[in-house]
Amino acid sequence: EFYQVLRQPDGSSLIVVGDVSGKGLKAAMTGALAIGSLRTLAEEMVSPATLLTRLNQQIVATQQGGFITCLCASVAADGRVALANAGHLPPYRNGEEMELEGSLPLGIREGEQYEQSTLEMEAGDRITLLTDGVVEAQSASDELFGFERTRGLSRESAGSIAAAAQQFGQRDDITVLTLTFVPVAELQV
Repeated sequence: EFYQVLRQPDGSSLIVVGDVSGKGLKAAMTGALAIGSLRTLAEEMVSPATLLTRLNQQIVATQQGGFITCLCASVAADGRVALANAGHLPPYRNGEEMELEGSLPLGIREGEQYEQSTLEMEAGDRITLLTDGVVEAQSASDELFGFERTRGLSRESAGSIAAAAQQFGQRDDITVLTLTFVPVAELQV
């Protein structure tokens, strides 16, 4: 699993959360390739959908099997958010799962095009991005943590969500990011 928060020259932030299939050295190398490519593409200031489309081309060209789920968000200082999803869990906004266009993970099919959704955040809005290690946490009795528990906690801090999944029964890596929108005017007070 990986995440990147990259400040852009225009004052926006590019936030990417991904999960590489598999384990071990091959998965680690695929993740490193994805992060390197992602950082290069981010310098070009492309949209999240374009970034995922181009990242997919690079992963398909260099990978032999496996895939990467990936969620990419560009957050502007004024609260405008553009999101694109490559087979990743959708984020939560203020405790509700966001509906995003579904697409294949990166590395599955050459020529895949990714769709983009946009939204306007208001002061205090919170977006929670996470990986499947949270919903797939499993108790000793084989009960999954699941989507309902995850949704119920999605308003909490990243640390609280991760701790709850770990205590329930962590079986996979866990990555959780929470973003709370604070207008620039409030920061300057």
